[in-house]
Amino acid sequence: MRNLLTRRPDAVVMLLAAYFFIGFVVRLLLPHGMRVDESQQAFFSQWLVTGYDTQPPLYNWFQAVIVSVFGLSIATIAAAKNLVLFLLFFTYYRLARLVLEDRLYAAIATLSLFTIPQVFWGAQRDLTHTVAQMLMINLLILSVVKTLKAPSLGSYAMIGVSLGLGMLSKYNFTLVVIAAFVAVLMHPDGKARLLDRRFLLSIAIAILLFLPHGLWLLDNVGLAATRTLNTMGEEAPDGAFEKFIKGPIEFFELIVIILAPIVAVYAIVFGKSFLRNLRPTTVWARFLDTVFLTIGLQVLVLVFAIGITSMRDRWVLPFLFLMPIAFCLKMQARGIRAEDFAKRFFLVPLTVMALTPPLFFVRANMPMLFGRYEAYNIPYGTFISEIMSEEGKRPGLVVTDTWLPSGNLHMQLPDVPTLCTFFGNLTVDYKWSADRPILLAWLPREGDTNLPPDLSRWLTDNLGPQYANPAVKNISIRYERGRPDDKRYFGYAWVYPQP
Repeated sequence: MRNLLTRRPDAVVMLLAAYFFIGFVVRLLLPHGMRVDESQQAFFSQWLVTGYDTQPPLYNWFQAVIVSVFGLSIATIAAAKNLVLFLLFFTYYRLARLVLEDRLYAAIATLSLFTIPQVFWGAQRDLTHTVAQMLMINLLILSVVKTLKAPSLGSYAMIGVSLGLGMLSKYNFTLVVIAAFVAVLMHPDGKARLLDRRFLLSIAIAILLFLPHGLWLLDNVGLAATRTLNTMGEEAPDGAFEKFIKGPIEFFELIVIILAPIVAVYAIVFGKSFLRNLRPTTVWARFLDTVFLTIGLQVLVLVFAIGITSMRDRWVLPFLFLMPIAFCLKMQARGIRAEDFAKRFFLVPLTVMALTPPLFFVRANMPMLFGRYEAYNIPYGTFISEIMSEEGKRPGLVVTDTWLPSGNLHMQLPDVPTLCTFFGNLTVDYKWSADRPILLAWLPREGDTNLPPDLSRWLTDNLGPQYANPAVKNISIRYERGRPDDKRYFGYAWVYPQP
């Protein structure tokens, strides 16, 4: 494969298609419990609305459309994710081809993403909205570069589409838009492109795409922002000075954590020739450097302005994942021949690609080897089967209190509406009768026999105070692929209408 990629760099597209198809198959072979992001998408697939929660709705809409056509299953959840991942890598390669003269460098830059753990591991397990955002960043920069090189009605329209959809992927896409605008202004032809009347088409398309969610956002600013801001303020120190420096320190730490693996690989493969040539040298290298610098300054301003003290790598990743293209631009401009290093470099991503799917498979199917169980191993199917067999009834509504069980239980009963008290703004129609009781279900700690307060409150608010204390039951069920004595604890209650 290394020889093939060196001779025909475009073969990277077929390699990636095969890799993500294998990723799809491996997901089908794992136990059918879902992690948080998968569960959330299964839960949200019940609605096609203009807004859901703290994240914009682009990925939710995409998943809901697929489910509406093909039904809810692990296959439709996994197919959506692996398709978006493939498109992310494919558009990354197209962007690299556009700014890099050497196709071999474009393949190196693209496969460099497999040196970033947050991409080759984290993005395949979770990060639905982040993956969609990175795809939209690719499309935005790709359309901007095309417009700067050879403006056309189509390229301006593509800018509008990527702007609108990007704002529907994650709200911090705004930082990328501002950074791209600054980079365009600093490009020799940038002002002329911005003053072109066709740029009005870009703005109009972007506004039309974002408008439905924008109107929802005006009425739900608190819902969209409060939880995220609270998360960003977690573990804040008591002192004002400590708060002032904690956010920037965490930001720079995450930059190092995300970029350290790829810098290490490049330093080993390309040696001193890489480390000596990191200054901007071409118009496109300067363009990307401007994007990175402007985003970094904006993040620091936000950190100081709203007192951010806690960050996550998934928030910072979209601002850095284009760095391999920037590295390759600088090495190419300095005359470093890609063919001199390609085979040695390709060994790293190809090894990662060969090991990651089997590791996913083994980790979930043989969890005892790693000393703990995954969300995949939680036996939701057995739980639902046993309690329905015991009760002799099928629920008319399932109500949960947290993200994880909400989508997982809906996956087991896709024809039964499911609610989650955490997403109180999302409601469904349901039939409640003696033959179709309401099922409350949650994941308590072992030995906890109390009804969660949020579920008790939901009963009071929606059914009346007389329903606030139903009979709570508990059951322990063996983990999927687990040892006989290792069991997951479930809490549940059936609620029947009173005569």
